[in-house]
Amino acid sequence: MTTEALSEHETGTARAAMAQPAFRRILTASFVSNIGRWMQGAAQGVLAWELTKSSAFLGAIIFAQLGPLALLSLVGGSLADSVDRRKLLLATQLWQMGWTFVLAALVIDDHIEPWMLLTLVFIMGLGQGIYAPTFTSVLPTMAGPGNLGPAVSLNSTQMNAARVIGPAIGGWLTSKVGFAEVFALNAVTYVFVLWALWVTKFPSPTVVIRSIGDRLFGGFKLASRAPQVGRPLLAMSMFSLFCLPFIGQLPAIADVQLGVDPKSSEYGYFYAAFGLGALVGALLVGTSLVNFPRDRVGRTTLVGFALALGWLSMVDTINIAYAAVFTVGLFYFVFPTTMSTMWQEHVDETVRGRVSAIWVLSFGGTVPFANIIAGPLVELTSLRTVLLGGSLAAIALATFLRFPPGPIVGEEVLLDDR
Repeated sequence: MTTEALSEHETGTARAAMAQPAFRRILTASFVSNIGRWMQGAAQGVLAWELTKSSAFLGAIIFAQLGPLALLSLVGGSLADSVDRRKLLLATQLWQMGWTFVLAALVIDDHIEPWMLLTLVFIMGLGQGIYAPTFTSVLPTMAGPGNLGPAVSLNSTQMNAARVIGPAIGGWLTSKVGFAEVFALNAVTYVFVLWALWVTKFPSPTVVIRSIGDRLFGGFKLASRAPQVGRPLLAMSMFSLFCLPFIGQLPAIADVQLGVDPKSSEYGYFYAAFGLGALVGALLVGTSLVNFPRDRVGRTTLVGFALALGWLSMVDTINIAYAAVFTVGLFYFVFPTTMSTMWQEHVDETVRGRVSAIWVLSFGGTVPFANIIAGPLVELTSLRTVLLGGSLAAIALATFLRFPPGPIVGEEVLLDDR
């Protein structure tokens, strides 16, 4: 069957989206690169814990890694709507690859000064701060008309499949060969994305942005005027801030609560179980839950997440912890996948880049601030207290959040001078 026929007869399915060569190529390359990123993420957290044994430093590493998303996502979203996206993506990937090689070279003896690790993680994150909103805005446009929902679900699926494979490989390699080898291998995986970007033709920006204010803050204006777009973004911001500090504390949970060495393969499997749960959650959104009302899925998922996180806070053996962290991962990623699909279904191509910037800010840009606060809180109270706080916050969000319906909106909302 030809791509055209497949797209015509099966529009709105994962098969139709994957039938588009550009989408398939970019998605596959991104999957390989994300495996490398998660390998490094797992090893990086272990290295930070080995160097300091400090929950506060774990929070600082997450802040350094994701903080640039908060600083640069608005700039990245603006650029995605106004410049050559292919060149922008290539430049940011080259930046991250180069500095990853630098980090690998500096930890050949498995040791680095904590301040230097923090600085290099932040420098690498600067590239991701521009790349993430640009990639988020452009990938769905390659899946073909009518395939936005499957494109979002497939992208979430590949990210979470990488989250399963990457930490398992990273944990095993770290225990066998060391941190430098894991970081260097991650740097090599950037080649796959660079090749895919080089050979792919990208759609040109469809709008001329009128002012600096519109360039940077147009997404906020649209979100405030269109609650069908703004409410999912607000929900994700609150979820990231109050419910996700546990992500940066996984090495501490393993060591302090479960008695597992974060440098062991066992920890890699623990991290991979979390990613496997997230993968299953992303698949559920694109399959079994696709016909359920998204607002109901979102609120139900928050309750499930609260119960799962509460369970994880109570376990003290690794075998039970595998099941608990899998369940946390499942509910954790059903929610952002649902929120992402919800807002993307309500915007057109003229504003997608700027709204994508707010999405990246609400998801990746909020988590670092949550972790920089959570680390000292753990040391003042306990891991269990912080985990239970996230659980209670999810219950509160499920109780009070509502998601109003509305039409697809675009540049005309920004032109309205109400």
